[in-house]
Amino acid sequence: MGMVVLEGLRMRSERRPYTDALHAVLIHRGWFRGSKAMLSGMTVTGFRFTVNRRLTAESATAYNWHSENFLAADFTGMTSSQHMGFVFQPTWPLYRELAIAEIKASIDRGAGAVFWHGEFVVAAGYDDERSVLYYSDGRDSQLRELPYERFGNNGTPYWYYQIIEGRIPMDEHAIVKESFLQAIFKWETHDLALPERGYACGRAAYDAIVTALRSGDYDRDGARETFATYAAFKRDLAEYTAGAAGVRSQAAAVTREVDEHAAQRAGAWPEVAAAAECYGEVSRLFERIAAEPGLPDAERILLFEAARQAEEQAIAALKALVRETADNRYHDIGLR
Repeated sequence: MGMVVLEGLRMRSERRPYTDALHAVLIHRGWFRGSKAMLSGMTVTGFRFTVNRRLTAESATAYNWHSENFLAADFTGMTSSQHMGFVFQPTWPLYRELAIAEIKASIDRGAGAVFWHGEFVVAAGYDDERSVLYYSDGRDSQLRELPYERFGNNGTPYWYYQIIEGRIPMDEHAIVKESFLQAIFKWETHDLALPERGYACGRAAYDAIVTALRSGDYDRDGARETFATYAAFKRDLAEYTAGAAGVRSQAAAVTREVDEHAAQRAGAWPEVAAAAECYGEVSRLFERIAAEPGLPDAERILLFEAARQAEEQAIAALKALVRETADNRYHDIGLR
C-alpha cells in the first residue's frame, strides 16, 4: 500500500504505436540507449506494414499484440510477460486485479509498464490510497490518472499489458541481421491473425491502398492517420538502415554508440547501403503523401506505386545480404 511515481518516466508520442511506449520504458530503465528509429528497426515493428482495406485508422495496430510485442522485446534481448483478452469475458474482473498487481510490482522494481488504453501508453506510478494508476500518453509531460476499476475501459473490447522484466546482453550485429530476415518475412507474408478479406500486409498493403484510392471507397480520416503513421515508420527504416550501413541519415543521426558500431561494419555490409538508399526514397514519398493530404487520389496512387517499387528494391538488397540464412530457413524465413 502507498504511492510510487517513477521520476522522469514520460512517453513522447510521435506516431509510432507501441514503439513510443516501449522506448520510454527502456530508456528510463537504462536497458536501451538508441533512438526510436533504432528500436523500431531492431524490434521489427517498423517493418510491419498492414492496412485495413478501407484504410481505417486502426491499421497500424491491427496485429496480434500478445505474440508480436513479445517478439519485439525478445529480438532485442528483453525478457517480458504480457496478457491480453476481452473485457466482456466473465473472468475479466479477476484478470484486472492481476493486471493492476503486476503493473504495480513492475513499478516497484523501477520499470514502467506498457498497456492499452485506446492506444499504447505507459504506466509510470500508482496511488493505493486513491486506487489510481498514473500513466503517460505522450501528448504532454503530464501524467493522467486511471482508477483501478476503470483499467480496460478504453473504448475497445480489448485489454492488454506488457511487463519488461530484464535484459539479456546480445550481439548488436546479430540483432540487426535478424531484423533484416524478419523484414523479408513481413514483406512477403500475410499476418495469419488477420482475415485477408479485411486486411493486407507487406507488399500486398500497397495493392490494397491503390485499390482503395482508385475505388474511392475508403475512410478519408482514417487514411490520413494511417499514412501519417507509416510515414513515421518509413522514416525510421531509412534512418535504421542508414545507421546499420554506416551512412548518416539525412533525417537524423543515430546515437553515437550505434553509429560507431555501424561504421565498423560499413565495408562488410554494402547491400545495406543500397537498402538504405531505397528506404530513403520510400520515406520521402511517404512524407509527401502525409504532408499533402489534399493531393488528388490519382497523384497519390503514383506516389504509392513508386514507393512500392523502391521498397521492393530495398528488400531485394536485404535478401542479397542474408541469402544464406534465409535459404537455410527454407519456407519460413521468420522462424529463428
